[in-house]
Amino acid sequence: MSDGNKSSLRIDWFDGTLIEEPRPNTSTTSAFDDEEQPEPKPEPKPQFTEKKPIGYKRLLDISTLQPPILNLEVSHRPGFWNLLDEKELKGDFIVLIVRILANVYKTLEPNESSKIVKLLRTRFQNSNFLVNIKNYLDELPSVRIVEKRLNSLLWDDPEIFYMSVLDLCEGIINFERENLEFIKDILDLLEITEVSVFGVREEHTERFSNELFVRIDQLKTKAMKLLKDEDFDEEGDEIIPPSETTNPDKNYFKNLNIFPTKDDLLSANTIPIKPNIINGAFPSVEDYLDIQFKLLREDCFGPLREGICKYLENPSKRRHENIRVFPKVRILRNYVSNNRVGHLVDIAWKERSTNGTVDSKRYAYNKQLMFGSLLLFTNDNFETILCATVLDSNMALLRDGYVAVSFQNPTSKSIFSEAFLMVESEVFFEPYHRVLKVLQESRLDDLPMKRYIVDVQTETHPPAYLSPETIYTVPYDTEDLPYPVLDTSQWPDQVFKLDESQLEAYKFALTREFAVIQGPPGTGKTYIGIKIAATILRNLSLEGTPMLIICYTNHALDQFLEGILGITNSIVRLGSQSKSPLLEYYTLHNLRSKIKCKYSYLYASKRNELEKIFKEMTDLQSEIEKCEKDIVSYKNLKPYLKIGEKNYNLKSTIEDSVLDWLFGDFEEESQTAKVVEIDKEVDAEEDWEKLDDLALKEEVNSCFSESWALTEIDSMMNSIRYVNDVTDNHLEANQMTEKFKTEIRRISRRLECFKKYRTLQNNNKENFKLDQVNDLYSLNQDQRWHLYYTAVGTLKNELLSKMNVLLDQHNTASQELNEVSTLIDGEVMRTVRVVGVTTTTAARRHDLMRKLHSPIVIVEEAAEVLEAHIVASLTHQCQHLILIGDHKQLRPTAAHYKLAKDYNLEISLFERMIRNGVHARTLTTQRRMSRNFVELIVPAIYDKLDTHSSVESYPDVRGMKDNLYFFSHDVFEDSEGMEDSWSHRNIFEAEWCIALAQYLIKMDYTQDEITILATYNGQVNLLRDLAKKDESLCQVRITAVDNYQGEENRIVILSLVRSNRDNKIGFLTAPNRICVALSRAKEGFYIFGNMNVLKSASSIWRQINDKLVQQKAIGQRLTVICEEHNDNTIDIESVEELKACLSGTCLRICDKK
Repeated sequence: MSDGNKSSLRIDWFDGTLIEEPRPNTSTTSAFDDEEQPEPKPEPKPQFTEKKPIGYKRLLDISTLQPPILNLEVSHRPGFWNLLDEKELKGDFIVLIVRILANVYKTLEPNESSKIVKLLRTRFQNSNFLVNIKNYLDELPSVRIVEKRLNSLLWDDPEIFYMSVLDLCEGIINFERENLEFIKDILDLLEITEVSVFGVREEHTERFSNELFVRIDQLKTKAMKLLKDEDFDEEGDEIIPPSETTNPDKNYFKNLNIFPTKDDLLSANTIPIKPNIINGAFPSVEDYLDIQFKLLREDCFGPLREGICKYLENPSKRRHENIRVFPKVRILRNYVSNNRVGHLVDIAWKERSTNGTVDSKRYAYNKQLMFGSLLLFTNDNFETILCATVLDSNMALLRDGYVAVSFQNPTSKSIFSEAFLMVESEVFFEPYHRVLKVLQESRLDDLPMKRYIVDVQTETHPPAYLSPETIYTVPYDTEDLPYPVLDTSQWPDQVFKLDESQLEAYKFALTREFAVIQGPPGTGKTYIGIKIAATILRNLSLEGTPMLIICYTNHALDQFLEGILGITNSIVRLGSQSKSPLLEYYTLHNLRSKIKCKYSYLYASKRNELEKIFKEMTDLQSEIEKCEKDIVSYKNLKPYLKIGEKNYNLKSTIEDSVLDWLFGDFEEESQTAKVVEIDKEVDAEEDWEKLDDLALKEEVNSCFSESWALTEIDSMMNSIRYVNDVTDNHLEANQMTEKFKTEIRRISRRLECFKKYRTLQNNNKENFKLDQVNDLYSLNQDQRWHLYYTAVGTLKNELLSKMNVLLDQHNTASQELNEVSTLIDGEVMRTVRVVGVTTTTAARRHDLMRKLHSPIVIVEEAAEVLEAHIVASLTHQCQHLILIGDHKQLRPTAAHYKLAKDYNLEISLFERMIRNGVHARTLTTQRRMSRNFVELIVPAIYDKLDTHSSVESYPDVRGMKDNLYFFSHDVFEDSEGMEDSWSHRNIFEAEWCIALAQYLIKMDYTQDEITILATYNGQVNLLRDLAKKDESLCQVRITAVDNYQGEENRIVILSLVRSNRDNKIGFLTAPNRICVALSRAKEGFYIFGNMNVLKSASSIWRQINDKLVQQKAIGQRLTVICEEHNDNTIDIESVEELKACLSGTCLRICDKK
């Protein structure tokens, strides 16, 4: 059913026109057609095939575009670059080309390596264009008046053209500052331009502004100083930073590897690390980036180093700190996954080679090996290390004991023949990798908000986009009230409906270019953040420069963007982890499909090109997998059945000849009754040519596999049952059943034999030697299987060679698609007014962030984020930065405890600014917690926190005497079952929490009004297991305290877990975690813990205990109350009593009175 001869309609990349062209046969066409090549049939020729220079009309159209669309157009328009090679160009062509190149150069980022940069450095710099423009400029003064109409683009306004020439020269000087030979050409061009301007002024009496001559002098000075290797230090000159590759210090942060080396892992850290400066300014941007980079790098590699060193001391330990060890793995081959290419690793190789099978359950539900995790491979005790990241670990792969990885550097073929020790770092590498890369590529001369982040200036200025004349408006009744935004004394304060501290923070954030807002629990920091964003959106268009909202967690980002939807629906959310139904429509994918971008055709074409290559690779991969998992048919194997240089044939049989050869002679019931000898003399040469052709072009077919055998056996067992059920003739039934059983035995024996010899494919075949024989049937079974896998190995190597060719094509196409995607995404996203992103995604897509030119950035949860993550999220276009958070709740989580405490890594940018008394406002009135709950954290954690009158209207908790109670006990936490875990759990507390939740559900609370929190993940898992046994709790939220930051509920039940004879309470001593744990409940708060242990280990818990004692809210019994008979109460001392305390909706004692 081939449709290879039919024609198809295709959309031209650039013009959007339909083109009819023959549909290529996918089995024979190239996987990566070059756009310069003609189609197999001359008509109709695709419009984008440009062997000749483009014409004037197309060039004029291109010149009207602006970056990044201009860059995209030019980089995929071969005819433009062909134009630069012309020996002679008309004047209007030169004017347009100068305009285009000037616009392209001005948008290039330092160290950019996009396709447009490669074309500029090859096609442009090696073209005739500079010669043409120099000649053109030189001849302008002598142009006759009658000739001017032939070059109207210049003579309509000569100064505009000369300014474009200077723009081009300036862009080249800034971007190519290290290419001194090219700078010499540009200096020569500037001098010719200067002479040309004077000549045109004298000969044609044209007038030029003084600015033109000043710019020429400035650019000539820049070029000459570059050639003299000088920096700029004169007033008014742009400072050109020193080359960032010339620092010879191997420990300089730009010279360090982002992936670990042997020296990083096997000995004490030799790279000097300085503590984060939390009081005062940094000496320079370079020192700042150096400190942040090295701290973050050591935070990632320090725990890994400790884990590997302890592993080397005792490799036989059951569990290792900070690392997961896979003792013997094999790297099998290239692997295609998620439209990316990596290597397939057999993590169950030892088990597979020993047993022939793999315990799929052991690997299938592995929660490790996440995408982006760091892996180390070594076969010499870490003397040499191969670094990789996890590319794919889907359940289907893990079930079979495989994982796909992407190596940091190119690898040799020798990796396929050796066994490796594989180590996975427990520190998740992906966010570190992305942020370190951004920091290392940061410009030393252009750090966003340097005045505050590095210099820690105490004076803060208004945002650059505001002036004293800027007027904002606020809706009031049916009209908009205007007010001068920078004169806060004229604001209509009463209209904003904010309390005093909120209003102060609100004004401060809107009028200062760098603002920090601290919001203790329940004070409405998200509310005030949304109100700030809403005010800006109401008063600024933000056209082409969207506001950027950055959050640490996906939950906070969803919450913030949902609030903004009430103001504008012109938003887009990056990332795929949103759980908000309201935001499903506002993804980048949907925005792409919604906005009709002319260049979407180019994206679609590049994507189709990549998918075509990807499909070829997946098809080829399937054939390679057949070689590994199945028995390959004789048709495919015949050219490779050799001993030495001699080829051998197999007899033709009913079944595939390979099966008969491998199994037939060793079976009692042979299937070789019908054998046809191949005539070795007749048409031998023609036969080999045909088989050679088949080997190259036809797909690999298998004739036996484990899955086929098991399916056949299962089918025949069903047939036996069916025969016995429907056949009355027992003799006939027995005969048919015996035939099936005979066939089942035959297939089962073959399967066992196949499993036995399958391990040979992973063994070293160089040790296998065979002398030439007359007939392959004279070989014993071991020799036949050895020869079979040798032949299969040769076939597999040919397939792998084809895969390598496709791999090169895939990498090229993938890089081009990424460039096109980033440019188009940037253009599409600049059509919206708000872009939401997490800190990790912002670092991962930093190139895209730069394309947005966002002047306003709001960071929610800023106190929870490592400083480097925030800095990596910013771009040099940032004019207004607002940080919102609370450093007294959750701090940034560092992987290395020593760095967190001794090197100030856990101090966020947010907290550092507050410590320095810079640009901060604090919200002081909370609207969440009942007043007595607040007393637990004031003054233990906060000096002051007022309570709004609205919480006084909260109802009492139904069925409970107390709205706040701490149930103290002395039952120790569990030790059994926790040997392989660093977490903790307490079954006593878990049962109490579940029983109390069940009781409150019976008091007519809905499941979503109750939250159960625990301080350890081990306890969370235990609580969830217990809750699964009761359907009434299936929707009750059970989670860890750290995951509940920023959230609240009517009733919260808290399990503190720690209870032991050593009085160890771990991170329950941390004020930040205590703060979050004690500030989530609104109306009812019930805590289970061992207060004696807690207060003996922490002064904060002693203060909390004193407050609870004052409120008579601590003890060893809960008191429940009957809602109908308020005088009736029961003191509950055990879980069993709580479960049995009710009789219907009343307490059991109510019926007895």
